[in-house]
Amino acid sequence: MKKNRGFALIVAIFVVVVFAVLGVVAVSLLSGESIMAMRDLHGIQALELAEAGLKHALAYQLSGDDDWSDNTGYSKNLSPGSFTISYTYNTKNRVTLQVTGVVSGVSRTIQSTVKRGGLPAAFGYGMYSANQGGDPLVIENSATIFGDFYFKGDVTMKNSSRLLNGTMYSDSLTLLNSATCASWEPAPDVPLPTLETGYYDTLLAETTRSASSSLRMSSGTLALAGTTRYYTSINLSGSAIVTGPGMLVATTGNFTLQNSARLGDNIIVVAKQQASFQNSAQVGNDVKIVANDDININNGQNFLPEALIFSYGNIDFDNTSYYYGSFICPNGQVSSLNSTKFRGLIYAGTIDMLNSTNLIGSIVLREGISHFRNSSTVTYDPSYLPTEWPPGLEGGVGASEEGTSDWLEVY
Repeated sequence: MKKNRGFALIVAIFVVVVFAVLGVVAVSLLSGESIMAMRDLHGIQALELAEAGLKHALAYQLSGDDDWSDNTGYSKNLSPGSFTISYTYNTKNRVTLQVTGVVSGVSRTIQSTVKRGGLPAAFGYGMYSANQGGDPLVIENSATIFGDFYFKGDVTMKNSSRLLNGTMYSDSLTLLNSATCASWEPAPDVPLPTLETGYYDTLLAETTRSASSSLRMSSGTLALAGTTRYYTSINLSGSAIVTGPGMLVATTGNFTLQNSARLGDNIIVVAKQQASFQNSAQVGNDVKIVANDDININNGQNFLPEALIFSYGNIDFDNTSYYYGSFICPNGQVSSLNSTKFRGLIYAGTIDMLNSTNLIGSIVLREGISHFRNSSTVTYDPSYLPTEWPPGLEGGVGASEEGTSDWLEVY
């Protein structure tokens, strides 16, 4: 009987120990699940705080600031934790933000690129001139403006020149002979859009690469197939064809396309010196031309929609050339003669419009207007402005979120 009692005691002790262990395990599991649940909750809260921080930066630091290049990060407490803003990339019109939300030691980080949004006010006119030189403007000889015109200075209209369906904004307006103007108002304070040239400078830096020979083609096809080809100078003529996508770089000399030669779609041309297009040469869609010196376009040339031309020199159009796209000449003059037609956007130092030049879209000038006469016309039509703004000319004051990207999560 004593043996049975001893055995029962041992069994009872064993059962107690087993249940005790199970209890400890159960408590541990419940505690672990509770801790994980709390960490998950804190993680969600931290992510929401990070998103709130991004909205806070857009509303209180970026909106209304016309230069983001000097912005610095900051932190802010916001129940139930805090968020910290840091800038990993800064330019005047584009920034990349990393925003970290923290709740009870749990953090979440998001990254977003933000660019300036909205249409710069200067591109709300058929022609805008900041007229930094202060010279007066004379519009004459049947020149016609359809839409609003902005000139920071004194304007004289004469010899049958006209402004229709819009308003002349200038410091003063004098009408002579039979000139007419639908309406006039003093020029308001409309800032000149600035141009960041980093994109173009990066392309022009490709001309520092070495090239062993020039390229001269009068027949045959050169398929770029996504590559970049470097030559000291490039001359395409006759029936020569270059197909894209890809890039052609003239490292020391000029680029010339002439006499029915063809440049295909999605091609970038970079020239250390001049770029010339003449005698009915053909240019495809989405072509970009970047030259350190002058660009000459004449004798029946056509550029298709979404073309982009940039020059640190001057750009000369002549003899019924047709241009459709964005045309940027920040330091020089655009000269347009003999029935040249523009459809799109021009940003230049000055412009010379003569002999039935016709533009539909918008012109913005840093300086003045050399000549605007001889049946030349400007028609404001925002539908001809590019669907994507040229690099460096993005937006006015304000910010638009381009979208969060590169999500990072850190416990």
